[in-house]
Amino acid sequence: MIRRWLRPDLWHRGSTLWYFLPRVVGVGLPLVTLPVITRVLRPEEYGDWVLAAVFGAFVSGLGNFGLPLAFDRNFFEFEEPRENAALLWGVVGVVTGLLGTLIGLVWIFQDALAATVLRIPGRGLLVAWTTTALCVASVKHYFLLYFRNVDDARSYALFSIDESVLSAVFVVGFVWFLDVGPVGLAWGPLLASVAVLLLLLARMVRQVPPAFALGPVAASVRLSLPLFPKILLGVVGTQFDKWVVGVLGGSAPAAQYAIGQRLANVVFVVATALENKFQPATYRLMFDGADDAGFRIGRLLTPFAYLVAGCGLVVTVFATEAVALLATPEYAGAALVCNILVLHYALTFFGKQPQLMFAKRTGLISMFSASSVAVTVLITGYAASVGGALGAAIGTLISGVLTTGVFVWISQRSFTIEYETSSLAAYYGALGIASAAMLGLAMGAPPLPVFLAAKGIFVAGYFWLGRRDRVFDRFRAVARPAPTARS
Repeated sequence: MIRRWLRPDLWHRGSTLWYFLPRVVGVGLPLVTLPVITRVLRPEEYGDWVLAAVFGAFVSGLGNFGLPLAFDRNFFEFEEPRENAALLWGVVGVVTGLLGTLIGLVWIFQDALAATVLRIPGRGLLVAWTTTALCVASVKHYFLLYFRNVDDARSYALFSIDESVLSAVFVVGFVWFLDVGPVGLAWGPLLASVAVLLLLLARMVRQVPPAFALGPVAASVRLSLPLFPKILLGVVGTQFDKWVVGVLGGSAPAAQYAIGQRLANVVFVVATALENKFQPATYRLMFDGADDAGFRIGRLLTPFAYLVAGCGLVVTVFATEAVALLATPEYAGAALVCNILVLHYALTFFGKQPQLMFAKRTGLISMFSASSVAVTVLITGYAASVGGALGAAIGTLISGVLTTGVFVWISQRSFTIEYETSSLAAYYGALGIASAAMLGLAMGAPPLPVFLAAKGIFVAGYFWLGRRDRVFDRFRAVARPAPTARS
């Protein structure tokens, strides 16, 4: 088995396996270090950092101004090498300037932000350092997008893994050995991001010599401008659940919710790793303009959807064991949060399809984002006020189902993807049944043999679905490197 996975033909430069490695490491290392963190930091301290990270993600999203989406699309439109280089360096320069300005403002008003916005008075430095770390980390994303779009998955993976490993080492050093408190959760990623960003700059200056032209950058800014409300509201929508749990219940419930969300987020991470492969292929089929593009894209996406839903099924089936291994007993309720949120993150696969971006309907994207955030805030806020962390998870799922359904409907009117609906219904139906069963069993406390038998049945049954639809053969076929990739 080991020799099979070490075969050179599986690890060519554009292999999809390279996209999985940084995701596995990026999710696995923080989970491995979690037992160290939860045994050194009190739930209230960990929760304070969670709330600081919520604010930092908001600032980072604000400073990036929707340019990751614009850069990703325009990469395929400005194909002439000098224009492509001008696109990369121009976008990085604009984003760096915006982020630098916002970081400076956060440092100036750190105490007021901590006390009034996050309700964690006395944690101004934690807010400032965490925001700085998240903003610096976001700059490297444009270089990783470049690697992805030229089908250089190996470089994408190695730079991502370097940062994850360094971050984990630094966090353990600061929190465990130096005992600096929750600020170590910000210092570790910040040092790692700076080191990797310097390496990336040294590499990219040689590979893509800096070039500057107004056209590609201006086109990207124009495309991203209508996306600004989407980014602003989108970050609110993704971070509101943790914020409302912390504000209504305090830092400790926010910590419990965050750990359950972190486990469930494994599904989203896998979906994003797969997106690095299927989205460039989807764009190519769209720009080719063939009459059967929608049909071919639908067939292309089915194996990826199977893997996303399958990851969710495995996570929900073993959530209780994962929380017991990774955290102290005070966080046991995180497993129930995870059981609910895996469904939400599995559905985000359909929100990753770029039909509206392809059609340049960025204004519509922003209008939809505003509506989605309003729905999320209303439903999740009410659910959290009634049911705390578990209520927030249920509210997030309900709002996610509603908004994803509307997004797919709108997207299909712009560019029709002929999804293989019967197969997708089977995959996501199995995931939903498994999550509901795990919630029921956890609340009912059945005998251990019954619990284990149920887990085995769900995993084996889902594997059978994949064999029935020949998903594994189809995935190997679509995972080959694209013949039109640039280098």
